[in-house]
Amino acid sequence: MKRWQGSCIGAVLVLFIGGGSLIFLVPFGGAMIAAMPPLFDRLTAYVLCPDATDYSYSDFGSVPIDSTNPSGGTAHYTELTCTYQDGSQKVFGNDEVGLKGLAASFSLAGICGGLVVLFFMLIAAIVGARLVKPKAIS
Repeated sequence: MKRWQGSCIGAVLVLFIGGGSLIFLVPFGGAMIAAMPPLFDRLTAYVLCPDATDYSYSDFGSVPIDSTNPSGGTAHYTELTCTYQDGSQKVFGNDEVGLKGLAASFSLAGICGGLVVLFFMLIAAIVGARLVKPKAIS
C-alpha cells in the first residue's frame, strides 16, 4: 500500500463518520445557539441588518394564542429596530426575526460542524499517510 492510499483511507473514514454525525449535530447545535438569547439576538441582527451601527429589540407582552381559551398557551411579539449611520431606522417584524434568526443559527451550526469534520479529515489523512510503510523495491 502506498502513502497516498493510506491518506485517502483515513480521510474517507472520517468523512463517513463525521458526515453522518452532522445529521445529529447540526439540529442540536442550531437549537443550542437559538437558546442563548444574547448570541441569537446578535446573530439575527447581523443577518437582517449587517450595515447597521446599532440595533434594539422590543418585546411586546404575552397574549393568549386562543382568545376563547384564556388558560391556553401565550405568545409574544418581537420587533428588531436597526439604526444606520445616516440616522435612518428599519423595523423588522416578528416573523422575519424568528425565521431568519433560526435559519442563521442552523447555518452557523452547519458551517462550524463542517469545518470540524474537514479539520479531522486533514488530521486523519496525515496520520494515515504516516502509518503506511511503503514496500521496499529490491
